[in-house]
Amino acid sequence: MQLARKGQIGVAVVVVVMTISEGALKTLLLRHDDSHWTLPSGKPLHDEPLSAAAERIIKQQAGIEVEYMEQLYTFGDTVAEDQPRLIEITYHALVPSVLLRSDQLADRQSVNWFAEPEQPPLVKDHAAVVDVARQRLRGKLSYTAVGFELLPEEFALAELQNLYEVILGKELDKRNFRKKISELGVLEATGEERRPRRGGGRPASLFRFRPEVFHKIEAKGDIFPF
Repeated sequence: MQLARKGQIGVAVVVVVMTISEGALKTLLLRHDDSHWTLPSGKPLHDEPLSAAAERIIKQQAGIEVEYMEQLYTFGDTVAEDQPRLIEITYHALVPSVLLRSDQLADRQSVNWFAEPEQPPLVKDHAAVVDVARQRLRGKLSYTAVGFELLPEEFALAELQNLYEVILGKELDKRNFRKKISELGVLEATGEERRPRRGGGRPASLFRFRPEVFHKIEAKGDIFPF
C-alpha cells in the first residue's frame, strides 16, 4: 500500500476479522514479509463508501465475505516529523467459523488465523488495532448481542458458554450461566439435537437466538453480566 508523501495525508481502510476456532478467539492476518504480518488493508476508491471498501478488501485479500462489521476506531494521531501522515480507518468484522469454507485460506503461508498467544509481529500500529478490537468485543459482550455473531444459526448451550469464556478469558459456572440465559428468554429451542463427534455422551439440544426478545430488553444495560 503506497503511503502519502511528506506533508500529505493518506487514507487507508484496515479490517480486523475475528472468529472463534479450536477454543480460541482468532484474528485473520496476512503475511507482509519474512518477519511481519499485517491486517487486511488498502486504499478506498474515489467514489467508494468506506464500509464498502472494507468489504472489498476482505474479499480480495482473504477470500472472505462478512455479514457483521462495524467501524472500530481511527488511528493516525501521531506521526514522525519526517514521515507522511496516514489516517487508518479501522473496521471490526466477526465471522462464525462454521461459515468459513475449508478452501478459503488454502495458502496458509500467506493468510492465516492466529490466537492472541501465537500472534506474530505486526507491521506499524496493527498490534494496537487488534488490541482495541479485542477490548471492544469484550466490553460489548455484557450489553449487546454481538457474541451471537460468532455462532452459527443453531448452536448448543455449551458452545454459547464457551464463546463467553474464550472472549472474557475466564471460566463461568455452568449452572449459573444457563439459569441467567434461561431467565432472559433470548433463546428458543429448535427441537433438533447434535450428537457428539467423538465417543459417547448425550446429544446436545440446539437453540437459536431471538433478536425480537433481545430488542425489548436491550435498554436495561448489562443484559449478560458474566
